Amino acid sequence: MKKLLITKQAGVVLLCAVIASACSNQTDTSTSNTEASPTVSVQPTATAASGVQATSTDLIQKVEYADDDKYMDWSASNPTEIKLNGTTATINGSGAEAKESTVSITAAGTYVVSGKLDNGQIAVNVKDEGIVRLVLNGAEIYNSNTSAIFVEEAGKTIISLPEGTTNLVSDGKTYVYPDASTDEPNSAIFSKDDLTINGTGKLVVQGNYNNGITSKDKLKITGGTLDIHAVDDALMGRDLVAVQEGSMTIEAGGHGIKTSNDTEGSEGYIDIAGGSLNINSGEDALHSSGGLHVNGGEVLINAGDDGIHAEVSIAIAGGTIDIANSNEGIEAPMVVISDGKTSVVSSDDGVNISSGDAETAGGGGLGGPGGNQSGTASSNKLTISGGNLTVDSKGDGLDSNGSIAMTGGTVIVNGPIENGNGSLDYDGTFEMTGGFLVAAGSYGMAQATSEQSTQPGVLMIYSKAQQAGAMVHLEDSDGNTVLTFTPPKSYQSLFVSSPTMKKDASYTLSSGGTSTGSQVNGLYDGGEYQGGTKVVDFTTSSVITWLSESGVTAARSGMGGPGGNRGQGGGRGGMPPAGGGEPLQRTQ
Repeated sequence: MKKLLITKQAGVVLLCAVIASACSNQTDTSTSNTEASPTVSVQPTATAASGVQATSTDLIQKVEYADDDKYMDWSASNPTEIKLNGTTATINGSGAEAKESTVSITAAGTYVVSGKLDNGQIAVNVKDEGIVRLVLNGAEIYNSNTSAIFVEEAGKTIISLPEGTTNLVSDGKTYVYPDASTDEPNSAIFSKDDLTINGTGKLVVQGNYNNGITSKDKLKITGGTLDIHAVDDALMGRDLVAVQEGSMTIEAGGHGIKTSNDTEGSEGYIDIAGGSLNINSGEDALHSSGGLHVNGGEVLINAGDDGIHAEVSIAIAGGTIDIANSNEGIEAPMVVISDGKTSVVSSDDGVNISSGDAETAGGGGLGGPGGNQSGTASSNKLTISGGNLTVDSKGDGLDSNGSIAMTGGTVIVNGPIENGNGSLDYDGTFEMTGGFLVAAGSYGMAQATSEQSTQPGVLMIYSKAQQAGAMVHLEDSDGNTVLTFTPPKSYQSLFVSSPTMKKDASYTLSSGGTSTGSQVNGLYDGGEYQGGTKVVDFTTSSVITWLSESGVTAARSGMGGPGGNRGQGGGRGGMPPAGGGEPLQRTQ
């Protein structure tokens, strides 16, 4: 289901310029760790402005890690020892002083913090912008009216978690500010400059006022076990949040992980390259004000709103993503999936390509050449070139307020039961030249891929709904299996496109029966199919074949053929089931 949104940016026609500028503005120029992250850099191209599709490399910003971002042995660095003892602290070394319940660090260096501070703060204010390393060596820091750790100024602050330690940082439910115009710090750990967290120990963060951990610059996680609870956002970096390693459990009333810089050309960026993330959020689990890249790790999401949302682009190039609950699973103006295993469960659209502009409903045919798409954002696009994507949606399965291109990978869509949405939904074209796609769902707004595709596909519309779990089997005239599939929900339309399919070839579609093959997400591989009932024999005379139980049919008006002028009320006509019925009107 499309959202009619009001954008706060000029639009995504400047997409590549935005991403390229963000890359140049945000890349860390310090000594890099060659094992850290993709070595892909963004080159300024005319991709979005010209309407030419971006590749995954166009959407990826290089994130570099300095040597000190990794955990280091601190014992040989002549550290200053800070021993917390309830209401104050004792200090052994230079660069820090304790005044009542506040420990002030004013010089670069390594500081080892242990013990418990009942109602106080570690405050960092290093004017020469040196690097401060805080080693939390079994520390508990509580503050009832402001941040427990506050970095007002430093070149970079590194929080290190030694192996075997458990540390806790907590702020109060209300903050006391010096005047009405002041609104920060606002999180349990707050840094106005770059912040890195590393090590193998554990850190528990209780953000009782607003956020859990905030950096007004770049926030990097290269290790540690983090247990973060926040009234609002759990992890926030203005310009960057990058996760290389570590294990995180996040409970957030707002966003799980968020970047906030929305200045055009310098938007924030999220990079997940490894680690394990378990995110429960009231709003989006991953929310980027610019681009977002997942290249590794395991991400488990339960979101009250979107699972993964970016204002500019999303690139999924590896890792395992399991969005177990969401409103819309994945949403951005441009999404490129090139690798990895991604699973989406959504109460609305599974993958939604939307620029945020107010988009006029209307446009070309569903599955065929379009009409006047005056309301469609032409730069919006979903590109799938590899990986595995499984969608279980109550709204549209794959929904593009623009176009879709698929050149590889495996996509399984278990779409809506109700007829106001479709398993596949696009305004421009869906060009399929490779990969495997099966999409099951309701019939009312059923779409096939476009006639511009080079890989054949078949759209079957049944006269009545098929029961959930009813096996469907497609094989060629030689008995070779194209598809054996058991949709987990009831369905009345089924689209399949496979690299093994050919034009001018004969096929048989059957239902029921059993298979001895191995099954993943309802899709069977190998084995023997038997016991089914033939539904229809047919021959593929064109790239897209439309079927009913009676055989090959013509594509319905507005659904697989030339579309009307959406700007003048044409376009998406509903498709009645075989045997009659009134067309359904599409919801936006």
